[in-house]
Amino acid sequence: MNYLTWRLHRNQVIFGAAALGALAVLLLVTGSQMAHDYSSAVSTCAASRSCGGLSDELFQGDGLVMDFVSAVSIGVPLLLGIFWGAPLIAKEVEEGTHRLVWAQSITRRRWIATKVGWALAAVVAWGASMTALVTWWHSPENALYGRLGSGHFDIQGIVPIAYGLFAVALGIVIGTWTSRVMASAAGVVGGFAAVRSLVVLYVRPHYLAPLTARLPLGGAALPGNPWVLSRTLVNAVGHPEAITSTFGYVPAACHSAVFRGPVALSRCLQAQGYHWLVKYQPASRFWKFQAIEAALFVALAAALVLLALRRVERADA
Repeated sequence: MNYLTWRLHRNQVIFGAAALGALAVLLLVTGSQMAHDYSSAVSTCAASRSCGGLSDELFQGDGLVMDFVSAVSIGVPLLLGIFWGAPLIAKEVEEGTHRLVWAQSITRRRWIATKVGWALAAVVAWGASMTALVTWWHSPENALYGRLGSGHFDIQGIVPIAYGLFAVALGIVIGTWTSRVMASAAGVVGGFAAVRSLVVLYVRPHYLAPLTARLPLGGAALPGNPWVLSRTLVNAVGHPEAITSTFGYVPAACHSAVFRGPVALSRCLQAQGYHWLVKYQPASRFWKFQAIEAALFVALAAALVLLALRRVERADA
């Protein structure tokens, strides 16, 4: 059964290995240059004590490469679900070859367990290799911008592996119900995008209770590149205020400051007790959030695999 699984899916494995090799070359070449540029820039600005603007100057010409790596890292789990998960069961059922296997001494449970087991093992191997490379490649950017915010969090650590497992399991279970490769692939695209969006927008910010900080006006920022969830202007007693340059929304004591410009207005408001109320997740929670989200998607993948197993065992021959 193991050899048969290899024969049926060797082209996918070979293509995946070739794609990983090409990506590794790109990341190693560009990552080494980025690490060198970052080290040189830090040494230079440290000597002149001018590292405050480093994030506004470094890597400004590497936007195309960064966008490409981010797009690939985010898209790979979905592609695994489309090209590895969706056809794994659906293709054999669609072509009727599963009946030949079931007519032999191999049980349905062993048939699907072997196919699914190897597929998920390949996802873990591919995903672990890719995310290790991307995490290393992204380290200079992490130092500048942090890694807990959306766009950085999703392509590093261990969550990309969990995303891949979920996408492939989703393709497998949809394939057991539709028995059509194209329908399974379409289901993976819609289901994966919907679940990922829900988690990013509504679930991830609440893995742990956010911290709250009160910051003065005038561009004050939290240290350590945290993930800022909200930033609200409040008055001296903590009530939210909507301040614009019109008199109707400015305290009477600061009316004259409106004519002196934004800086003068900001100073006057601060003197009146106005400040920023910021809710945030500290950067130190990166690995806790990684573990929580990875566990969530692995649990979803396990549930989908069990559902697929149940479906195959009860399906008509």
